[in-house]
Order: sequence, then C-alpha cells, then structure tokens
Amino acid sequence: MVLVIGGDHLGSIGQNLRNIGFTDVKHVTGRTERRVEIPAGTELVIVLIDYVNHNLARWVKEQAKARQLPIIFARRSWSAICTSLQNCADCPNRENCTGSTAPAERSTTAC
Repeated sequence: MVLVIGGDHLGSIGQNLRNIGFTDVKHVTGRTERRVEIPAGTELVIVLIDYVNHNLARWVKEQAKARQLPIIFARRSWSAICTSLQNCADCPNRENCTGSTAPAERSTTAC
C-alpha cells in the first residue's frame, strides 16, 4: 500500500500508482489533520509538498523514518511523483515508473 498525504483529490495519480504496481492507495488530504498515523502494511509514503503544512510534513517524516519506510516529497503532478520514485533507491515499484517529463531538480526525494 502507498499512503499519499496532501491535496483535496488525487485525480489520476491514484490510478497511475496502481498501474505501476501498488495494489492499494490510501489518501489523506492533510487539510485538517495535524498528525497522520501511517497504517500497517504501508510500503511507501508520498507527501505532496504544495498541499501540506510544515508541521504535518515533519510529523510524517519522523514516523516514516522510525518505521524505516521510504518517503518521497513531490509536487502534485504525476511527472514530479514519477521522477521522485525513479530517484528513490528504496522505493518499491520504482522501475515501473516511466514517462516522467519533469526535470529531477523540480522534485525532492528523502530516500
């Protein structure tokens, strides 16, 4: 399962994640949440940086690090997410992500 934090809706991002091999995509908007508990079975955490506040991003990063889960920070576009996945050595299904057009420096990766 992949946990996506941020954004009111994912649009095609959820389906694109399923297409590259993630069986389940859980989305948390991050709008009203101050803390998000990462569910058991999570393989990857994606934080959409343009839609979460710094405190929530920091909290999620600490939780992912404590559980040794890969976490990526990207803008809310498929190309930015795909580029971050490709640059993350610990991210599952990263080799399945193709077709990214965003330059690598436009997204940040914590892996």
